[in-house]
Amino acid sequence: MKIFHGRSQIGPATLALGAAVLLAACGGGSGTTGGGLGSGDLLVGVLAPFSGPDANLGPAYYAACLAAAPSINNNGGVGGRHVTCNKFDTRGEPADAAPAASQMVAGNSNLMAVVGCTSDEASAVAPIVDRAKIPMFCMTGQSEFDKTNLPYFHRLVPADIYDAYAMVGWVQFGPDHPSWNKVALVFGDDIGSQTFVQPATNALQHFGKTVKNFPIHLGASSFRTEVTTMLAFQPDVIFTEALGSAGTYLGEVKELNNGKVIPFIGTSATIDPQWFKDVSGTVGVNDLVSNYRGVDLKYTFSGPAYDEFITNLNAAASTFPDAPKYKQRGSTLHLYDGIIMTALAMVATNSKDPAVYNPKIKEIADGTSGATVVHTYKEGLDAIHAGKSIRFVGAGGENNFDQYNNSQSGYILVKYDASGGEVPVMELTPDQTKQLSNAGGI
Repeated sequence: MKIFHGRSQIGPATLALGAAVLLAACGGGSGTTGGGLGSGDLLVGVLAPFSGPDANLGPAYYAACLAAAPSINNNGGVGGRHVTCNKFDTRGEPADAAPAASQMVAGNSNLMAVVGCTSDEASAVAPIVDRAKIPMFCMTGQSEFDKTNLPYFHRLVPADIYDAYAMVGWVQFGPDHPSWNKVALVFGDDIGSQTFVQPATNALQHFGKTVKNFPIHLGASSFRTEVTTMLAFQPDVIFTEALGSAGTYLGEVKELNNGKVIPFIGTSATIDPQWFKDVSGTVGVNDLVSNYRGVDLKYTFSGPAYDEFITNLNAAASTFPDAPKYKQRGSTLHLYDGIIMTALAMVATNSKDPAVYNPKIKEIADGTSGATVVHTYKEGLDAIHAGKSIRFVGAGGENNFDQYNNSQSGYILVKYDASGGEVPVMELTPDQTKQLSNAGGI
């Protein structure tokens, strides 16, 4: 997974004066530490690729903010302060990402949180955001963050290593396919993409499979040479992600393989409307649906949190027409939840100081003994103002942060339907997950 300085701002919702006065007076709730919530708009920085090979990542994260902001603003904001969303384009390159992050921090003293920071550039930007003491919710899968010492770093999705193991789970435990013994790994040659390769290789070889890595340079206009080399390996199945290039690559696989599509298994990032559009445009919808398998975290796509998320996401189409396409994108759900938890943490501590409200985010996510479960920002506000501690279970479901602010959850195996919707096939059991992890060496 992957992060500029171009900006786009949503307009704040109208705030009733009475609500503003009430929240300003009651903002602390129980267990507050004081300090005040301040005044003026608050900013969520969407630090992600909006250009370059991974340009389809940024919009999914931006959509999360566009959905979260009205949930907060329509209920009085954060003590009367409206939440706005700005894009900061990292181009998916560390050399571009670091200046973008530095400019974002230096030019915006009202940053309440940062979302995005993907595998391509998290190593470069996470320390910058952490030094600025701004809570961040990152979509990086890099193992270096498994035991990070950055206190303002939060990860709501598993590391890439678990995506890789889940893909191996399709080979070992997935239904309705022949035995796949030769596996081609086709990922970008960038740092973030290659993080899937070694864990997948370890696990596949443990199960007696023959595996070979065929890295490609994302964004190339053609991959005919690379495809020819890969086809000579005669794989039974392809593991891939290849954001921005999967359509071109897999289309050429079909062309150079006498019109036949080789079954392919995608990471959770391939559960994406643009990825589906790109690939179906070159291999055809029927061949995509017949040959695609993917992995994802388990989501219900239902309940009060998801209902509010969908309502706001659809409404965001007035300023960002593609927003509704991300209704089943896991990263969009999780970052939506992260933004709302941050706002609740600010209210619960009655503080605009990240050093004060940052620890509260984890408490609200995990819950404490006797905590009231809430699903929306309004529910959280009501409980806080009633003097209760809360646990937020949002559109993406429960979070369970470890000591390194990493939240883990289980995987499901999925397919696509003809409209690009996700079709759950099966959930990997704890025993299967353990077998896969052991095979990979952890």
